Amino acid sequence: ILVKTQFKTVDEYIDNILGQNQIVNIDVSLLDDSSAEVVTKVFAKLLLDYLKRRKEKADMPINFVIEEAHRFIRNESNYGPLGYNIFERIAKEGRKFGLLLGISSQRPSELSKTVVSQCSNFIIHRVQNPDDLQYISRMVPYVNQGMIDRLTYLQTGHALVFGTAINLPTLTRFDEAFPKPDSENAKISEKWYIK
Repeated sequence: ILVKTQFKTVDEYIDNILGQNQIVNIDVSLLDDSSAEVVTKVFAKLLLDYLKRRKEKADMPINFVIEEAHRFIRNESNYGPLGYNIFERIAKEGRKFGLLLGISSQRPSELSKTVVSQCSNFIIHRVQNPDDLQYISRMVPYVNQGMIDRLTYLQTGHALVFGTAINLPTLTRFDEAFPKPDSENAKISEKWYIK
């Protein structure tokens, strides 16, 4: 994205990335926060501009899913050189061009209010932080206090699912991923205690 390549145009570059692939995983986990934020925002803008330039509007839908979204889609007033928050623009305008935004975060209170207000479906796992619980209750029209209270004691793998795709808020259990991701908590008591 940030160096000279063999591609003559941005469209050629994006075509090469997307190619015939159904899923493209761009891993920025090894980058520091500020570099990862720049790469993510630049790539988001490239995708939106690419879809805007296509001859047929929304003929190639892209679902852009961002994990750890609180690192990139924050409430901010300093928009940098773009002069606007690219994720807020995608949340407000992206659907008509075929760019859908899926966000995943452990800290919803740090997310852009504009982006969250444009979300129509929610999968919420256990939340215990009072700021996050309050934020969810303010930002999500489908949720009542009873649902908020349930979020504090959900078991691992369970979530409250609601939105336009689900008629009634539903408590759901998800199957474990296979293969299991390397995301377990450190077993401190086993590592520190040696007989």
